Amino acid sequence: MIHPFTSIRLLNLGLTESWRTQAVYHAVAELMQADSPDTIIICQPQTPYLCLGYHQVYDATFDRAECERRQLPVYRRKPGGGATYLDANQLFYQCVFHHSRVPVLLKDIYQRLLAAPVTALRRLGLHAELRDLNEVEVEGKRIAGIGGGRIGEASVVVGNILFDFDYEAMARVWRAPSGAFRELALAAMKERIATLRQHGNFEMEKVGAVLLEEFEKALGRPLRVDHLTAAEEDGARNVATLMASAEYLNLHAEKGRVAPMESLKISANTFIRAAEVQLNGRTIRVSFRVDDDRIAVARFESIPPQNWQKFETALRGMPFDEWEKFLGRFFRAAATIQLSGLNISRN
Repeated sequence: MIHPFTSIRLLNLGLTESWRTQAVYHAVAELMQADSPDTIIICQPQTPYLCLGYHQVYDATFDRAECERRQLPVYRRKPGGGATYLDANQLFYQCVFHHSRVPVLLKDIYQRLLAAPVTALRRLGLHAELRDLNEVEVEGKRIAGIGGGRIGEASVVVGNILFDFDYEAMARVWRAPSGAFRELALAAMKERIATLRQHGNFEMEKVGAVLLEEFEKALGRPLRVDHLTAAEEDGARNVATLMASAEYLNLHAEKGRVAPMESLKISANTFIRAAEVQLNGRTIRVSFRVDDDRIAVARFESIPPQNWQKFETALRGMPFDEWEKFLGRFFRAAATIQLSGLNISRN
């Protein structure tokens, strides 16, 4: 493959305004042409903020009142994926390559561009691996949020390395359908999402240097330090205005009342799910932690109230898609027993 530029342009934004950590790579991608240099950007946000994936519904994902109370700006990015809480304890890497100079299939793009973060973490003495297409794990736990897609003529892969993470803040800003759902999500995050701080005392500057060295090795091309062009600076400001605008944040708004989320991905094999059923005059709400498609934890709430502990225990280890059938069978059996008892008393 012939590259118009032997080197890859490196934009090191350092610790910068939160909007720049999202807007710059969008602007670079939107302006990219076949003769534009492939670019890697690294940066950290000065202040915390929230970011929506392109396809997410704002009011189903975030609690607006809580976001405002915490004074957390919200931006919507063009790549998909889930909502994220981002702050200065995370190192971002953003790869913006012309689509003609990367593999055609997204899975192959991820393998090529995510090899560097994996080998960088291994150089730091951690057992890291790429799992489930685009998830970087350390000791079997997620340590990076990664997304990607096409913006204009550019193929984009963006990710971060967690040095520390505010689990509580992330759990509080979600628009959870119930307290039980939020509690399960918080517990699962603490168990399934790792940070470098949990593995030692790592300096961000050193980790960044190792990461850039590994990008050069993995891609077989040297990095060349550069700066944003005037057009990219202007483009970034325009993108930032769009990403924070009410129109763009409400891009997928639904008419009428918007229901809270029903499913939340924590890591490659762990999800928090919610469901509601009507059985025998009861409204039953259930929150689940699901690992590898099987129920790890279930929490029942009902109107009128009932002690559901035996059901919660019985569901553990059951395939998630069988829980409602199980509950229905129990109620049908209970109704049959009650009817049988009435018939006996009449005799």
